Amino acid sequence: MKQVVFHTGGPSFHPVAEQARHIAEWLGTGFACVQHDGAEAFEHLDDCDLLVLMGLHWTGQKAEYRPMAERHTQALERYVASGRPLLAHHGAIASYDDWPRFGELAGFAWVWGTTNHSPVGDYRVQVLPTGHPVVAGMDHYTLCDELYYDIKMAAGMKVQVHAEAEWQGRKLPMVLTAAGGRVPGAGRAVYLANGHDLRAFECPALKQLWVNAVKWLM
Repeated sequence: MKQVVFHTGGPSFHPVAEQARHIAEWLGTGFACVQHDGAEAFEHLDDCDLLVLMGLHWTGQKAEYRPMAERHTQALERYVASGRPLLAHHGAIASYDDWPRFGELAGFAWVWGTTNHSPVGDYRVQVLPTGHPVVAGMDHYTLCDELYYDIKMAAGMKVQVHAEAEWQGRKLPMVLTAAGGRVPGAGRAVYLANGHDLRAFECPALKQLWVNAVKWLM
């Protein structure tokens, strides 16, 4: 059975624990899904087949912020270098801003002062004809969400965009796959930008997207 570790926790405006429970249900049998709050997740990577970054933990939380210890940073370095896959979701890419290496290893990073997002609202996401398994069987979809833009991508990765949403005349990538870069031996990575809260998860397309993404990664 495939072991999936969900990194969760953070502010309530991103209800990632409940979202992770939905994802585990979507994946069904064949996957052993566990959640760990914050950096504790990196203590459970030895037998992990897929790491899913969902929680938002950053210095702006002030007294509530729990940084990564050396054992956590080393574990994440080893995990990525092992070639095992990683899936980053929505706000997780803004985590651990006091350790920029986190964003490099995740492959996708929120850069404070540069990256931003649109207001929450209804947006149309256009699925591009890339023929990639991550968007197999999918059509364009509309959901209530916020759109991230000006995300930094790690050097050396081969990145492909599979869906985008238009806002203020810009086409913003919502579904991205990547491989390599980051560290020698790094494997596949996916960034799913959609999913601010449970209203976004009411969109039926997200179920297909998550199932496709996990299957391609694993």
